[in-house]
Amino acid sequence: MRKIWLHRLLLSYLPVFILFVCLFMFIGIIQLNSLSRQDAVKSSRAFAENLQNNLDMSLRSIEMMMIGTITRNSTLTSFAGMESSPEFIIDLSQLLQSMVSTNSLIDSIYVYRAGDGTIVSDQTKLSVDQFADRAYAEAGLNAQSSVWSDPRTFRVFAGGERKETVVSMTQSIPLGSRGIAILVVNVSMGGIRDYFDSFGQSGVSELSVADRNGEAVFGQSAALTGKAPVSLTSAYSGLTYRSELKTSVSGNLYEYITSGWVMFGLLGLLIGIWWVVYISRRNYKPIESILSRIQTYNEQHRNSFLREPIGDELRYIDYTLSNMIEATQDYEHRDREHARLRRLRLFRELLEGGGTVGEAEWSEAMSGLGGGGTFAGAAVSLIEIDQYSAFIGGYSHEDQGLFKYILTKVVEETARTHSLRIWQEWATNHRLCVIVLSESEEERVQASRRILAHAEEVREWLQNHLKLTITWGIGSSVTEVGDISKSCESAVRALDYKSALGSNRVIGHWEIEDLASGDLFVYLQYVRTIAQAFRVGSEDWKEQLGLLFAGLRSLLLPREEIDGVLIYMNYFFLREMTELPPEYQEIWNREFRERWEERMDSLETLDELEAFYSDRLTACFSRMKSLREERGNHAAVRRVREYIERNFHNPDLSLTLLGEKFQMNTSSLSTLFKEEFGEKFVAYLCQVRMEHAKDMLRNGSLPINEIAGRVGYQHPMSFIRTFKKMVGVTPGDYRKVHQP
Repeated sequence: MRKIWLHRLLLSYLPVFILFVCLFMFIGIIQLNSLSRQDAVKSSRAFAENLQNNLDMSLRSIEMMMIGTITRNSTLTSFAGMESSPEFIIDLSQLLQSMVSTNSLIDSIYVYRAGDGTIVSDQTKLSVDQFADRAYAEAGLNAQSSVWSDPRTFRVFAGGERKETVVSMTQSIPLGSRGIAILVVNVSMGGIRDYFDSFGQSGVSELSVADRNGEAVFGQSAALTGKAPVSLTSAYSGLTYRSELKTSVSGNLYEYITSGWVMFGLLGLLIGIWWVVYISRRNYKPIESILSRIQTYNEQHRNSFLREPIGDELRYIDYTLSNMIEATQDYEHRDREHARLRRLRLFRELLEGGGTVGEAEWSEAMSGLGGGGTFAGAAVSLIEIDQYSAFIGGYSHEDQGLFKYILTKVVEETARTHSLRIWQEWATNHRLCVIVLSESEEERVQASRRILAHAEEVREWLQNHLKLTITWGIGSSVTEVGDISKSCESAVRALDYKSALGSNRVIGHWEIEDLASGDLFVYLQYVRTIAQAFRVGSEDWKEQLGLLFAGLRSLLLPREEIDGVLIYMNYFFLREMTELPPEYQEIWNREFRERWEERMDSLETLDELEAFYSDRLTACFSRMKSLREERGNHAAVRRVREYIERNFHNPDLSLTLLGEKFQMNTSSLSTLFKEEFGEKFVAYLCQVRMEHAKDMLRNGSLPINEIAGRVGYQHPMSFIRTFKKMVGVTPGDYRKVHQP
């Protein structure tokens, strides 16, 4: 076979290698050129800004000198005041000469007085009619503000030969006045150009300066094109500075290519090409050796599945190995998958019951567990993860899988230390089913004790190391394979008592088999009383709620029956709340009903349920109490209610009596009761009397007739009928249940 793969390697690596090297060199050149240009632009901008700032500072110093002289020197003020003596004019001219000498940019200075048209400069004195700059001077008398003028031509005498291009600054004398006198300073444009000639030369950029009208002050190219990369305009002087990079800075590709570093890079490229060829040939030798052995084997086994395909060497090797590995792996995978599925199906059949397990099938499953096929007994345990809704909400899917894997490994390892042979599978997402198998009668007898110790060890390890709690239900021991489903049923029933017995513990089947069935109906009587007391705003509901949950604990009910009691209580609360105004119902729905729907699946034990009911009902009760107190008629209703509590035994107690007592209309009083307590006065009075009657029945031995009279009933039969209607049992039956 030709060395096709070697040639492909070379054709694959070399172009890519050369391309990347050239690309990196090109990127390096472009990047270097770009960085150089950016640095040049920054330098050019800084250079132009420096020139602008220096010139603006010079012009500002001239302006400040003008203002300072006008302010501090009385000579100029006297001139504005029409002083004209020869000695004064000489002093004034000398003052102007001294001002000219302060800055090399100043060409000339003169003052102009409008009163008599006198012009005094640093060189002479003349009238305004003789002055060539008369138009600018007269315009400056009424100027709104003082700014530097555009470049202009300045002459002293109208027919004079000497003229100068200047920019001028005018200041009124005195400052802030108009039409009296002005001081004019002329700055020579020649001096400004000399400044740019001296300081405006750069090896990086070409500078040009233009005035407000775009006329070139210094340089030409940038001022004409207007496309310079750096353009600055002075808000003070009005000059625009433009800077263009010189051609040499933009980079010359030929210079980069012919530089020593590029030549060094080309040499490295050649060395790299040689190295790629050398390494490719060296690494190809093992392929040649493998190919030779496969060809030899193929020639010796011409009838085998190995054939020489059309293509290169690696495809030939891949074809050969793929066929060999695929055949082996496919067989092993199918065998493992089938064994796993058969074992899982058998496991579910054992738990569900109803099927017949063959001896061969049982032996295969036991061999997968590493034991023999002898069966002497079995016991099923169910491990349930506590607070599973919080568990799946607090951990990601991957973390949940990790926790479950650790749980199965802990169960497996601890079972080995207790000499237990187990078969475990996940029955549901939160329940792990463990079948403990016994191969002898002795193992079966000791299995219960070992399972209990095993369960406690696993539970404590998970709690201490993973902060994960579980509840372990242990089923009964059976001696027949077909009865394993019965053991599973007893384990499930043990877990059903998790709500009553508590979570994070081990519950054995023997604990629930001997439980005495209590009278649940007795404690259901508290439900109506709790809901009614809550509705009318009585604090008695808290005590009644505690008695209800205490009774549920004493009965040790499974979760299904506990759920039934809670559904029954929620129904009564809902019915009572519908009797109240909408704002009370809204508080109930927000503070209790919505929270219950969110938490009902995560509350597993009676302690958690009682804490939830107590917390949410207390919050709801407080909000409803605050709402009642905010109403304007709350004080009146409270006084009426207190009066009823003190006089409930009065058989003549009625709305009419209360209306006369509190000077209220009976219709208004009835409406207040309905709004405040959600029921009519008669129903409220009956409830108060029944609560006191129940207290007397529970805590005393008075006859029924006497109790009837003490709670306001003249006829005992009326009392008995009312009591049975509201409580559900007769007073006598109630006393039998609640008295020891």
